[in-house]
Amino acid sequence: MPETYSQYNETDPLKAVILGRWEGYRKIDAYTEIVNEDQKKGLPRTEQLRPEFEAFQQVLEKNGIDVRIPHYVGKFVYDQLTPRDIAVVVHNKLVVCNMVKKSRRYEAAGIFPLISNFAGEEPDVLIPPANCLLEGGDIMVDKNRLLVGISERTNMNGFEWLSKTFGEQMEVAPLHTKKISSGEQVLHLDCTFNPVGKHHALIYEAGFESIPEFLRKEYEWIRVNKREQQALATNVISLSPEKVIARDHPDCKRLTGEMRNIGIQVEEVIFDAAPSTGGSFRCCTLPLIRG
Repeated sequence: MPETYSQYNETDPLKAVILGRWEGYRKIDAYTEIVNEDQKKGLPRTEQLRPEFEAFQQVLEKNGIDVRIPHYVGKFVYDQLTPRDIAVVVHNKLVVCNMVKKSRRYEAAGIFPLISNFAGEEPDVLIPPANCLLEGGDIMVDKNRLLVGISERTNMNGFEWLSKTFGEQMEVAPLHTKKISSGEQVLHLDCTFNPVGKHHALIYEAGFESIPEFLRKEYEWIRVNKREQQALATNVISLSPEKVIARDHPDCKRLTGEMRNIGIQVEEVIFDAAPSTGGSFRCCTLPLIRG
């Protein structure tokens, strides 16, 4: 029987994923919208993106993961690099997110062909009300808890809707991240926190307004400094509790070593073009099946 959507923990073995599409990036500059601070420094070219995304895809497929690429939406959507924010699988349901930036709202059309009839039947898709702002980089399901970053892109209405929708199945916990206006480059929760292994997490403490006690009790922290956070060192993608893909970059090397020291195998991939737009490996993937 075909497998259905499944994600119960952030580090369970990854089986199927949507990977960002580099083709068509910035096809028509007239439609380009600067959607975060990093993009003000300059946007990458497709000739930079292509080899990095192809290498990333090769590592995923080498590890037996079913990789799907979004369909081309059209010239008016200039960026399909980061599908993480489009939607998120919570247990066996897929939540389609309401994104803040107008140029991103049509990206969902590119993944609909990949999720419809995913298991041979109509998928269980949830769409939040219009006043509920949500982006997948702020949403993590881990250890019987739904973590929701309250950020520049996800509001309290979004959190309350998730709490009402999933609160009977698990605890839904808000995590307030620092606003970019505060001087911290924290766009989403996964820019300041990311579970790895079975009990560890990469964490940039200064990226939070406050840190709830359960994060201290339930995770062994691998602390991230500001320079590492700015290199998006937290934004790894777990293939399993034993393996992650991390950025091959000087500012990420210390954390790569820390993860290896606790027994996590790290596949390093050169990935510089997408991070210059504000997203790395977690941002550029939308897991459909874990487990």
